[in-house]
Amino acid sequence: MKKFLISAEKLFTIICLMIYSGTPLDPLISNGFTIKEGDKFIGRFLFTCTYIFSISLITLRWKKVAHIFSKDKLIWLLLGVCALSSFWSLDSDTTIRRALGLAGTMLFGLYLASRYTLKEQLKLCAYVLGISAVMCFLFGLLIPQYGIAGGVDTGSWRGIYAQKNILGTRFVLGGAIFFFLAMTNRENLRVLWLGYFSSGLLILLSKSATSLGNFMIIPVTFFIYSRVLHLKYKVMIPIVTLMTIVGIGLYTLFVSQADTILGTVGKDTTLTGRSELWPAVLDMIAKKPWLGYGYAAFWQGNSEASVIVQTVQWNAPNAHNGFLDVLLDLGVLGISIFIIGFVLNFLRGIYLIRWNQTDESLWLLIYLTYVILANLTESTLLNQNSLEWILYVSAILSSKASTSKNLSKYNS
Repeated sequence: MKKFLISAEKLFTIICLMIYSGTPLDPLISNGFTIKEGDKFIGRFLFTCTYIFSISLITLRWKKVAHIFSKDKLIWLLLGVCALSSFWSLDSDTTIRRALGLAGTMLFGLYLASRYTLKEQLKLCAYVLGISAVMCFLFGLLIPQYGIAGGVDTGSWRGIYAQKNILGTRFVLGGAIFFFLAMTNRENLRVLWLGYFSSGLLILLSKSATSLGNFMIIPVTFFIYSRVLHLKYKVMIPIVTLMTIVGIGLYTLFVSQADTILGTVGKDTTLTGRSELWPAVLDMIAKKPWLGYGYAAFWQGNSEASVIVQTVQWNAPNAHNGFLDVLLDLGVLGISIFIIGFVLNFLRGIYLIRWNQTDESLWLLIYLTYVILANLTESTLLNQNSLEWILYVSAILSSKASTSKNLSKYNS
């Protein structure tokens, strides 16, 4: 009976992760992402089920969960600021509703960190993204009217996702997970490498240059974090500095020359419109720099957002940069809390790898690097119902929980 309950819990966890990642139901029930009010209700119902699932299991293990919860107070402070921003929000109802959704999302990340080891979490995510990859191929090959985009993105694969850049971002994450497991595991290597190369193929089919660039950066960061960080400081610092400068230069060159480099797979439009959008967003940030416009309130069809839409002449759903969106929502207060927590965890990860390398610390650094890359041209920071934000919470809490265990063993 105990084995059955454990298996059932893992199955429900996988289903919840699939809901956060994006399911094949999304294009089917919405007639190819033509969203109607009934479709929104179905999505909200599914996410509400995940909140209930995580809260129920958290309640059963509340002592352990409370211990993990206390490991990083800045994450929860950031959530508190999101909720408090309803007092100055452009749309307080939306802010309150989405802050509750963000709380449910973060509680699921807390549940993952308290219930599963890091390797177990990543294996569950690998199952989900493996299933997603298969479904993307099936949609692209068998029902291309759903799996392949039309309009300005004609010919670009989007699979089971609403847009090609979402497909690209999702499988940069998938590639990072498959690569990490393949390099730190001895089991199922063929399957893991198949998942890694399938992720790369889907990114190519999506024709997203920035996603492809990010996909290629991940193995380099793994090498730097697992090898170079163990060198003596006199050697490590110049090497890391040089590799960072060269890496930024090559990344900038790759993105700026994406149309030429990726001529064989078609034109990428990832950066189209960003050069006009970002200055317009910065102008709006300057009007309310300290507290912002309220969590998730700015892009809700208000007069402030309409100014940007009129300026750029396209219906921007967000700033297409996660850091700018946090500034819009929570101002300097919110972005400062995020950056402080981010930097502290990054530096702690470097220290722990130099002190005694653990998979949790290595994954933390790789994932934090992914967070930076993913939010340069897209927006996943502090998003409710976001797989990326769930893994951000779980990576930080899992790393700190593992560190506490290692220290207690070392001191005993």
